[in-house]
Amino acid sequence: MAIIKSGASSDQLTIDPISKAARVTMYDSAGREVSSQKLTTFAASGSFTPVATPTDIVTIIGSASKTVRVLSVTLGTVNTAAGSQILFLIKRSTADTGGTPVTATNVPFDSADTATAVVQHYTANPAALGTTVGTINTVKVASPVATPATFAGIVFRTDVELLPIATLTGLPKPVTLRGVAQQLAVNFGGAALVAGQIHTYTVVWTEE
Repeated sequence: MAIIKSGASSDQLTIDPISKAARVTMYDSAGREVSSQKLTTFAASGSFTPVATPTDIVTIIGSASKTVRVLSVTLGTVNTAAGSQILFLIKRSTADTGGTPVTATNVPFDSADTATAVVQHYTANPAALGTTVGTINTVKVASPVATPATFAGIVFRTDVELLPIATLTGLPKPVTLRGVAQQLAVNFGGAALVAGQIHTYTVVWTEE
């Protein structure tokens, strides 16, 4: 094993004797170790029936004390009869107001951690939508029958990832929410709901 030292004896670069790779530990300017496995990570998930002409249907709202980075937003739909719809993933600089938001339960990946972001779904449209920064993604979704008569209509998954670039293996900088005004919203565009439609969703994020 080779060790390369700087002028300070505590600074060193270690070359692994097996992989021949250099191993380093990254730190931020405050001296805190930087690692994806060190970040507090959370998920929130739910199922609901939206209003007849939905606008924002699922939102994650930022935190007053932490920086929130969204890793994944998935949404699935089923209907009485097979149908289709278009979903929009929108970043907002101000939060929605009014309506009937239902707060989902935040689940920490480590029980020692406590989430400060808020994930909600709406059973009545927001009275006013927050200011739009821009649409991150637009997805056309085919919805299967809720309970098909035969296995011919059943697929393994019917939900879609609205942040396909935000895999855990390499997005340089995920969608970031700073402060309680900023939010990321799944939007239905005000289109008429297909009969018997039920939505399911899961949001995964980190806080630091």
